[in-house]
Amino acid sequence: MSTDFTALPTNRDRVLAFWRYVDEHNHAALSEVMTDDFTLTFLPSSLGGFGIPVRNKEQSITFLCGLPDKGVASLRIKPTEWVETGDTVVGHYHATGELVDGSPYKNEYMGIFRFRDGKMVYMKEFMDSKYISEIHS
Repeated sequence: MSTDFTALPTNRDRVLAFWRYVDEHNHAALSEVMTDDFTLTFLPSSLGGFGIPVRNKEQSITFLCGLPDKGVASLRIKPTEWVETGDTVVGHYHATGELVDGSPYKNEYMGIFRFRDGKMVYMKEFMDSKYISEIHS
């Protein structure tokens, strides 16, 4: 599937499209929306970045498309509050979905998304670390 991610009217729209591609496990679309020097950082740092503190583009796509292997079968993002200025979007959002064992997934996040020429340069995501620790224990 090819997408014209850069034609979306706002960076906020690009963030929402990004999350849709994650839920679809759409490797090709994610590859198109990220710059070659894209990085992904999961915070707080006490989570250890799920094994890799800062992921490059390919590591990020592999991780995000492989969420079912990490226990998350489906993921839907519901924006709570967004601030967009220039090349940056900061968002507070909730994720709901289902774990691979059939139980519900429900987490809360803050994300910082930086763009260049309509593509995502980096994503820094803060999450409910207590909840993540509980579902991965």
